[in-house]
Amino acid sequence: MRIHIFYIQKSDELPFLSEKYAKLLAKYAQLREKNLFSKKIAAAQSQGANEAQKSYEEAFMPYKKGFCIVLDEGGREFSSVEFSRLIADRGGLSFFIGGAYGLGAEFVKKFDLSLALSRLTLTHHFARVLLLEQLYRAFCLQHNHPYHK
Repeated sequence: MRIHIFYIQKSDELPFLSEKYAKLLAKYAQLREKNLFSKKIAAAQSQGANEAQKSYEEAFMPYKKGFCIVLDEGGREFSSVEFSRLIADRGGLSFFIGGAYGLGAEFVKKFDLSLALSRLTLTHHFARVLLLEQLYRAFCLQHNHPYHK
């Protein structure tokens, strides 16, 4: 399976954790991560939420292919077992994590699924690491690995 994670993040403050789970995931899936933060997005963010959200949408649009899941605190919540079932037997998945100003409601509706990792608001760093961990847990469940007890 191919998994793409597209995100907008100024810096990576938790590289050791994201690298750990990316390495663990490699046994089960081909993972590609791409940070789309750019000077254009930085400039848009300095102009406010509307401009920032427009710039995020423009950055994400070329990558919306296959089954696309956007992370959003207002999205649907799943247990780890339910999440594992959701992603099972898919040829590929694309996950999208918005920038500091989030994503507009109309843009979120254009995705196949809006996923809430938690009702709490999470930093982008935590959201990405949590997503990677839950992907690894999902594959462990599918392969009867003892990681998920």
